[in-house]
Amino acid sequence: MSKNFVKIIVFFILIAIFIHAFSESYVSHSLTNLAYVLALGIDVGEKANLKITAQFSKATAFDSSGGSSDSSSQIVMVSGEADSIFSGINLLNSYIGKELNLAHCNVVVFSEEFAKNGIGTQIYSLINNEEVRPSTNILVSKCSAYDYLNNVRPNIEKLTIQYFDTFSITSRLTGYISNLTIGEFYNNLSSEIKAGTAILGGLNATARTESSESSTEGSTENSSSKNDSSSKLDSQNSKSSSESTSQTSEPSNVITNPEDLIAGSSSVEGERGTENIGLAVFNGDKLCGELTATEAISHLLIKNKVDSCIVSIDNPFNSSSNNSSKVELQLYPTKKSKVNVNIKDNIPHISIELKIDADILTLDENIDYKQADVLETFSRATTEYLEKEIYDYLTKVSKEYSTDIDNFGNKALAYFATSSEWKDFNWSEKFKKAEFDVNVDVTVISSLLITKT
Repeated sequence: MSKNFVKIIVFFILIAIFIHAFSESYVSHSLTNLAYVLALGIDVGEKANLKITAQFSKATAFDSSGGSSDSSSQIVMVSGEADSIFSGINLLNSYIGKELNLAHCNVVVFSEEFAKNGIGTQIYSLINNEEVRPSTNILVSKCSAYDYLNNVRPNIEKLTIQYFDTFSITSRLTGYISNLTIGEFYNNLSSEIKAGTAILGGLNATARTESSESSTEGSTENSSSKNDSSSKLDSQNSKSSSESTSQTSEPSNVITNPEDLIAGSSSVEGERGTENIGLAVFNGDKLCGELTATEAISHLLIKNKVDSCIVSIDNPFNSSSNNSSKVELQLYPTKKSKVNVNIKDNIPHISIELKIDADILTLDENIDYKQADVLETFSRATTEYLEKEIYDYLTKVSKEYSTDIDNFGNKALAYFATSSEWKDFNWSEKFKKAEFDVNVDVTVISSLLITKT
């Protein structure tokens, strides 16, 4: 037998081995054997460390010619408890009979309860997974992560995945949230200077009402199962409890002022039961507080992450306490914020300068908006309002939360020659004593198309 013939036989044997090996790999990773996760939720588990929830869309949701018109019927939710993320994912794999794939995961939702205990292990684990994109959004929910994802239904959008894509647009146009990603949070978590934030989410008025009604029905059913001797007393207690729950959960208790507004408290009603308003603030990997809609605007103006936003100020031409009114203005930052940090007497002195143009949205028939002195009055009133709100925001994050989410520490590094000097200075402690000087230059240009009413 010639050597060439032997080589040919060996060659074909190797080809057969490779074909067999790769065909098995292809079959196991084909589209029919994969389940693409749209969103991942993490709650505190009752029997294990965490409860993990995966949200999917049915294949028919992507078919424009088929499928149900009911968007909620296109959503699949699966959850289970485990001691770690990937053991939980493996558990869900065994249930659905497919391999969960995180390549298209758009958001990771942590419940507020879980985030208070620290999310560092979960962030590092997810970043270490090659399927998870650094651009995946990170969100902290005021309700459970399961309830949040269970109430995410496409509204104007056709697909749930398109709803998650609106986070970046909402951030730039309203300033009520920031387009925060798991990659950015990981970088902040790995740094000794930066501090992390996340989108703050919750249930809207519709979902909160439905939840209240559901718990009321459950309470009524439980009371009806009591014995006859205590049924009247139990019924009265149940009714009293139900009324109390209804009063605290119904829209009568909603917040409409942006200065106090956070997710889970707005008056918004709609088929999609979720809303995202404000920011979750972290100290290290632990949730330490939250920012309202107005405080989120202040943060984004400093960080140059908002294109336009709307604020409401007291009408400077009608400011009497008995007859006060509000004026809405749309703000447009015209220059990047200017931040300077000086160290004096071992205390950081931080100055912020902002340059903003504004248009008046709320018009009064008795005001001549063509007059320069009128526009100057509005400019001065808006300047005073923004300077106060930004100063209050900075005081809150430094004194109350003791966390530098605006990355002022990066500016302070110039005062230290070595890393050991910087560590000895202990920025996180010194930041609590920081003094702020806020200068905002607002120019109210016009009232859009109407200059005189």
